[in-house]
Amino acid sequence: MERTVLVDNAAYSYGFQPFNGIPIIPFTGYKNDAELLFLMDYLEYLKNFPDFRKINKETFKYHYYQNSQVTPKQLMDKLFN
Repeated sequence: MERTVLVDNAAYSYGFQPFNGIPIIPFTGYKNDAELLFLMDYLEYLKNFPDFRKINKETFKYHYYQNSQVTPKQLMDKLFN
């Protein structure tokens, strides 16, 4: 599992392997959708590490989501500040 990623717009899809998950916005059929193109740079970066989970954990800060004491505003502040 250290070199496996799960790309999905629904976090429950990788709920049993949260550090393997890469969140993405839903595909709506829009012909100019470029989400996977935006993700390409991250995947290129990720391939240089022996364990993708460690980098995903640092990048997406999953540990903040699990803290039930944090309000949504506090979570956003921690994620983006």
